[in-house]
Amino acid sequence: MSESTAAERTIRRRIREQGRITFAEFMQTALYHPVDGYYSSDKPFGASGDYYTSPAVHPAFGALLAVQLHGMWRSLGKPRDFPVVEMGAGNGMLAYDIITTAHQSSDRFAESLNYICVDRYAPKGAISAHSDGHLPDGHLPIEWVRADSLPLHGVVGCFISNELIDAFPVHRFEVVGGELLEVYITTNDEDEFVEALCEPSTPMLRERLNSLEHTLEDGHRGEASLRVKAWLNSVSQVVARGFVITIDYGYAASELYSARRRCGTVQTYFRHTEGSSPYRRVGMQDISAHVDFTLLQEEGRAAGLNTLAFMSQADWLRLMGIEDLMQKLRRASISQHERSANMMALHELMKADGLGGFKVLIQEKGTGVKAYGNLAPDESMIQDLTPLLISDRHMPLLEGRYPHTSWEAPSLWGEWCPAT
Repeated sequence: MSESTAAERTIRRRIREQGRITFAEFMQTALYHPVDGYYSSDKPFGASGDYYTSPAVHPAFGALLAVQLHGMWRSLGKPRDFPVVEMGAGNGMLAYDIITTAHQSSDRFAESLNYICVDRYAPKGAISAHSDGHLPDGHLPIEWVRADSLPLHGVVGCFISNELIDAFPVHRFEVVGGELLEVYITTNDEDEFVEALCEPSTPMLRERLNSLEHTLEDGHRGEASLRVKAWLNSVSQVVARGFVITIDYGYAASELYSARRRCGTVQTYFRHTEGSSPYRRVGMQDISAHVDFTLLQEEGRAAGLNTLAFMSQADWLRLMGIEDLMQKLRRASISQHERSANMMALHELMKADGLGGFKVLIQEKGTGVKAYGNLAPDESMIQDLTPLLISDRHMPLLEGRYPHTSWEAPSLWGEWCPAT
């Protein structure tokens, strides 16, 4: 068997040494191996990437996030220094659109904005500090921090993540005869990756499943992201006063661990195609799992982060004024072809069975804000917005897909799914 990547060779070496490894360790190495893990390269990013996220569909996503940030800035008393920390910033596309939109506001918001992109890798094609964009002097004020932690403290501002948590390595499990077993990865006589069920590697896995409101049926397979607690604690520790915005695909625990998803939600993505086994193309394809938003809220509350809002991306975009942007696009002095392309992209952001079905979780710490209504967008800022238009930085819609929203379990590497 050909061992095409350093990530795969590392995994095989660890299996030889240990006999087996957890799926979480497999996923961690496949995605984040420093030489050729999936996210250590530029494969996922930009219009030529393997998939697209909301910022790659249309700049309105970042523009309306800027509207949300403006409301948060106002709620904090319009501080002169307003740090916005984007975790897992990738190529900086979202930062570009937020900062560009901030400069359309008529108050001191743009001057106060201190945008910090945190990512462990620097993908090719990342937005540079001097980007020829829409800003008056061409300068894009972004501070890049290359780290897999948050080397900050005492922040009074906002932390953002967009499709970050779904890439956290997960522990997989199966219920057999009423007993919880963890899924491990080993190799067979043909040196192929195979799964083995054994006792959980950590008591945290059993603790998470015991906290569910219902008992999982025999044969149920699923995942648990055990890094969420540590991640939320690290965020909370550096927030003095401020907000945390988490945007991702997933469900409340009652839905995530329902009988409908008894095969789990782990999936892969490679060159716009989903459904391959995660044990193929190691390091060359994305591996992700749906986010447990109940866990994010529970662990957030324990870390001092109070939930202000939890809603679909479509509902959130409506609150931020996307319909007003659509009206402006309809009246804009652009060609009909350009108008149609932009309108199609805006509708993609709103589709209930697509990106619009993503979830938006907003939490706060120490702000005194008790209700999400206190963060309502400033009408004057919405009126000031000039719609940004799609460019060659954005994904052509007919080439991109987001299978994590439309995928059904039996379509995915079905040999690993228990019979229904």
